[in-house]
Amino acid sequence: MVPGPLLVSLIVRSLHVLPLPHTYFQPDEFYQAFEPAHRHVFGYGFVTWEWKDLPVVGGETWWNQLVVGGRMRSWIWPSAFVGLYKLLQLLGLDQTGLITFAPRLIGVLVACLTDLYTYRLSSKLLGPGSTAAALFLSLTSLFNAHLLPRALSTSPETLLTIMALYYFPLPKTHSLSTSVNYENSQAAALKEVKVRPEHPNAIELNKSSSSVTKLNYIVMDRISPSVFSETNAGLASAIKATAIATISGAATVGASTALDYLMTGRLYFPALTFVHQNVLRNISSFYGSTNQLYHLTQSLPILLFPLWWWWAQGFLASLIPDKMLPKRLASLDRPEGLRLLARAIAFSIATLSLSPHSEWRFLHPFLPSLLLFSIPAFAASYVPTVYGAYRIRWSFRQFTRIPSRPFHLALLAPFIPYLYLNTLHGKAQVQVMEALRRGDVGTVSSLVSLTPCHSTPWMSALHTDVDGWFLTCEPPLGQSYPSHIILFGEVLSRQEVIDGNDTSFKEELHRLGYSQAWYGWNGFDMLQDEAERRGGVHVWRRNNGTEAAT
Repeated sequence: MVPGPLLVSLIVRSLHVLPLPHTYFQPDEFYQAFEPAHRHVFGYGFVTWEWKDLPVVGGETWWNQLVVGGRMRSWIWPSAFVGLYKLLQLLGLDQTGLITFAPRLIGVLVACLTDLYTYRLSSKLLGPGSTAAALFLSLTSLFNAHLLPRALSTSPETLLTIMALYYFPLPKTHSLSTSVNYENSQAAALKEVKVRPEHPNAIELNKSSSSVTKLNYIVMDRISPSVFSETNAGLASAIKATAIATISGAATVGASTALDYLMTGRLYFPALTFVHQNVLRNISSFYGSTNQLYHLTQSLPILLFPLWWWWAQGFLASLIPDKMLPKRLASLDRPEGLRLLARAIAFSIATLSLSPHSEWRFLHPFLPSLLLFSIPAFAASYVPTVYGAYRIRWSFRQFTRIPSRPFHLALLAPFIPYLYLNTLHGKAQVQVMEALRRGDVGTVSSLVSLTPCHSTPWMSALHTDVDGWFLTCEPPLGQSYPSHIILFGEVLSRQEVIDGNDTSFKEELHRLGYSQAWYGWNGFDMLQDEAERRGGVHVWRRNNGTEAAT
């Protein structure tokens, strides 16, 4: 039987993903998933430099062969589309619209499983009373809705991360042990209340009358008669889970390496090559540099829209030591598992912030678990009402146990941005290839795309084996530099942010050991056809005078 949360997610995701046109977000959606898979099955398509052997400078050592000269990408994610394309080919359906529609089904499945494990992790860390809220937040997240169903590599990473957190031996929520005796038939007063120390705010009393002034329903859902048995069971599970995690990790690396060897015919380790190129050699900065506050000032606000206020309360309450917490935050539910998760996420984001190149989506794998920190803040101000039993809208909101303001904000605020991003923004960049495939503008015999690099899908959308080329964005690979560079003078004065520092192109050339060797006047700058051709023609030579391979 399909789990209830998975069925709900499947219905919601299918309704808002499948009927809408496919819009364009980023090249990686096509060139790190669809294109290599399409080329593997049908024999044509474009593969970027990350899928090829990298240049090696130096001896034929094992390190150079497996890491320096290895490949940046693994076939684990594209192999899912390889299977799908092969099925369409065998059924003779690859010449239909299914060639671009069917891959979206894999995206919907990834999104639904992510929702399911967000639900399950919430139950593990915060108790069963939090699960409806967790599923609601996952389904209404704008970032999830826009990116999870796409073929970006961060989509399966998000799913695998939330699954790993669920199976990892994080401390589960402790049970709440209570004993309640009522003095009258109307249950207006409590004679005795016993609350475990880790749940001091599950029930709050009016000291003068002993009447109940506040009930934390999510915390009270953890009531259990036997704490000792649960503690022992949790310890046994933790020991087993640790062993299972170690074995699973080794098995995953082994399976990934075997799959890459099967698909390419050579042994390589993408993770090591990725670190070598992007961290040690800083190739990623070729695609833009960001400062260390990028994730804090841009990524997190965008990912957590519009839950900033409630998320900040829950996350800071779980992250900051007890002695430093203000009373408001100290009153929030902060199970040990959630606090441990907050420290792990903070450390991970801080580490990622050290990279000179960052993007919003790099934090997507943390989003499902980040959403859970909003729930304690919701519970602190949640008050049930009798109207919830008679009105469907109120009943649904009370089922999630989210106060009215954040509930409606989370439900309605992403609506218009989502519609724009998934019906209009970047729509033509995808539609143009579909129009060419259908023959709307005549038979395509050859094709050139004079757009900024990777601005449209390619053969995975055209699905027609024709000669074609487009502008690419391949970085300067290799460890040395050319002996001479020809450039217009206008370039020398351009300001760029390199490694976090604002500098001119001329200053950077000097830093790399170049100096001007020749200059030719090219006419009056004001009469040049393009501003980029001003400043004359220059030749810069590297001071060591040696020519190097790029």
